[in-house]
Amino acid sequence: MLPACARVSDAKDQRTEKTQPQLTLQSRLEEILHRRDDADGNIKFAARVIELDTGRELYTNLPDEPFIPASNMKLPVSAAALDTFGADASFETHLAFVGDDLWLIGTGDPAIGDPAIEKKLGRVPTSVLDDWATALLKRGVTQIKGNLVYDDGALDDVRFNPHWSEDFHGDWYAAPVSGLNFNDNCVDVTVHPTTDGQPLAYTVMPPVTDIQIINQCVTGGGDEAPSISREADSNTYTITGHCTKPTELKSKSVVDPGPFFADALRTRLELRGITIAGETKRAQRTAGTAVVPAGAEIVATHRSRMPDLMWRINKSSQNMFADAVFKLMGNGTWEGGSDAVHAFLKKAGIDDTPFNVVDGSGLARENRVTARLMTDLLAYMANHRDAETFRASMSAAGVDGTLRNRMHDLKGRVQAKTGYIGGVRALSGYVQQSDGKWLAFSIIFNGFRGSERPFEALQDEAVHVLADLPNVRPSTRPASRPTTRSSRRAATRPAA
Repeated sequence: MLPACARVSDAKDQRTEKTQPQLTLQSRLEEILHRRDDADGNIKFAARVIELDTGRELYTNLPDEPFIPASNMKLPVSAAALDTFGADASFETHLAFVGDDLWLIGTGDPAIGDPAIEKKLGRVPTSVLDDWATALLKRGVTQIKGNLVYDDGALDDVRFNPHWSEDFHGDWYAAPVSGLNFNDNCVDVTVHPTTDGQPLAYTVMPPVTDIQIINQCVTGGGDEAPSISREADSNTYTITGHCTKPTELKSKSVVDPGPFFADALRTRLELRGITIAGETKRAQRTAGTAVVPAGAEIVATHRSRMPDLMWRINKSSQNMFADAVFKLMGNGTWEGGSDAVHAFLKKAGIDDTPFNVVDGSGLARENRVTARLMTDLLAYMANHRDAETFRASMSAAGVDGTLRNRMHDLKGRVQAKTGYIGGVRALSGYVQQSDGKWLAFSIIFNGFRGSERPFEALQDEAVHVLADLPNVRPSTRPASRPTTRSSRRAATRPAA
């Protein structure tokens, strides 16, 4: 038997050996993540890292302080939606006859006519409208004797979240959400040069009649590139600048998605030789309902799959998709969506006391999460029945989504969700250590001014340190001096 002093010394050495890697991780992450602290203390970060298999906490900084999450809010929202509807769920949009009227009936599906989903299928946004035209023609229908009636009552009529800045009106990332959604509730304008000094030509996707394009863009070189803007509360769009080559302009949202969808459908049917004698009318329904009328004869049904919605929400950070499922969980209202996400967190055993959610996209600055909640959520979803769908919906570093241009050397080892609005840069997800074990992490910066890129770089460096575990590399960069306050106004452009 060893002497008592030897046993104590041996135990002490074992404790040191056990704790030293954690202390090294602590010092490395502290050096990295505090590197851009400012003298006034405005720049703060919340962070937490846990082992997925044991739940052991490896690092924290302000883990219980509420932070603005930006698009990281999509993680609890999409997790709640997946738990509510299930990975096998589909969302339907119906075309039906009710007497002489042709009805377009929505259930809140955000994916119908989505350019990205259709492109994966080798189609375009209007392909579904062609499918429906073909279905009518096969029945021998070339004229609708009655009206075109659209039912967008699955969601309420508060289509633009009241917490969003009015500056966002018209921008694609703040598109309104409705019981009927088409082409991400946006118009896509492509401009084409003609003769120097003359107005350019343009095309609109989808082709519709109830919008106005004011063309002030001139063919030929100039200081101003072609751009497009939308008037507040109006489907009037103005193109300005100079054009020398075909250019796809930024998507611009429409004011009201329901009549926009109906307009696109009517325009497409007429192009295919199917006329509608009557008017285009909105069905009178109670918000939060989506019912095929009694006696309706369904002509065609479009179904969107839950996994497609999930990857558009998380990989693409598509705001309207997240806001649609948010309201769908809550009987069609923003408030109901908030209640539904809180209820999911309680069901998961996650403390939602410091959590505040007012939209699904994370666009509102009133949203709050904690790093503890985010990592607890990630740990819970890693063992969820639909864990595979949840993880597959997140961006893979260096491969796809909003992380396709980040951390190329960690391909296959990082699955995460990004988040950005002015003064906020967030990153939460999973990272695989060098020994094959997985960690859940959340790193959220708040309070900076100017570019988000320096904070994005700090997040990437911190994730590299986590990927190196259990062998943490020594620092190769000296800590920089605290940054001074910039007079540059914080950007308001939301990003993923």
